[in-house]
Amino acid sequence: MRYQFNFLLEAMEDIVTVDPNREERVCEELNQRIQQEVTDKPILACIVSAESNQSLLSTACRNLNLGTSHDTIKCLIQAYPSALLGTPEARLNRLYAQIPIYMIVNHQEHCVLLPWIATNHTWILNHDSCLEYPPVIDLIKMYATRRPNSCTSATIKDFFVAYPRAFTQKRGSMTILLFVLKGTRECEADLFMWMAERCPSRYLLETDSDGRTPLHHACRSLSTYKGRDSCEICKYLIDKCPASVRAPGIDDILPIHFLLSSHFYQLVREVIVCLLREYPESYDVRASDGLPPSSKFILDEEKELKETAASLMDSTSSLTKASSCTNDKLMRSASTVFDSWATSFINTTDNKLESISVKLQEMCNEGRESDE
Repeated sequence: MRYQFNFLLEAMEDIVTVDPNREERVCEELNQRIQQEVTDKPILACIVSAESNQSLLSTACRNLNLGTSHDTIKCLIQAYPSALLGTPEARLNRLYAQIPIYMIVNHQEHCVLLPWIATNHTWILNHDSCLEYPPVIDLIKMYATRRPNSCTSATIKDFFVAYPRAFTQKRGSMTILLFVLKGTRECEADLFMWMAERCPSRYLLETDSDGRTPLHHACRSLSTYKGRDSCEICKYLIDKCPASVRAPGIDDILPIHFLLSSHFYQLVREVIVCLLREYPESYDVRASDGLPPSSKFILDEEKELKETAASLMDSTSSLTKASSCTNDKLMRSASTVFDSWATSFINTTDNKLESISVKLQEMCNEGRESDE
């Protein structure tokens, strides 16, 4: 048994030195042999090398880098699921690079196996070590820094469907919504909104160590990528969590400040307008020269018209109610005249507001679409 284990271990360790032109064929032959021998003798998956402190699973995760090796990794897990948690020493010393569950989730090819693990071996993710250091965070980081043939939005969704407990998991003060926006690749709007709808609502306002909310990071992403996905995420956060528009980081930076240097891009302008509608005073907070002044004046006019219309509607309602309680003809006549005038003014206001919306859209359309 020990001979079989050592042979398989050494064969996997040697696979990386094989001629690249022969690697796929040799790897496939080795995969078939491992699956056959472990199926016949599952105890092979339980053994840990005294010399290297490695199991067949940890060695396979490190050395079998082809997607065709997934069936082998699954076979080893099925034979001995506890191997995913590594040795007690590795867990005690938090040597995550030596613990298979983390080796899998941080591997470009193998990370797609995490939804399968969540479905078939949920108890692994509920183990104390995984609750303390949730693998879902590494999976999201793999997506946020994704490369071709790596973690996709489909992989993320499949994992959360299989393990919904992950929606509330954190690493330190960082929520999954913060991690998915902090990567080196633009987050897809559909995925972010899908996650946000299933997370606790308070996560929309929770911050990282710099006091920055998801809206801060979404605006930073929009400034960097000038993409439609980032634009839609910003608008979603402004609508669902307007309080985050006014939330300064520990350096007093507001979300809008990330956009001012990129105000000449169309999608950025659209978000700036949304931010100023929610918090007009932010235009005058610290650096405020990024947005063309004309748009601020237009927004001021829009705000004033809306406030006046709302005030007239309240006044008309109160006056109508008061006149219905009296037989005074002058009072009733005055109420009728005022109601007619207010209605006419409000209708005119609606036309003006529509004109303002057109002007704002024209201002946005004047922006560049991209750096190209």
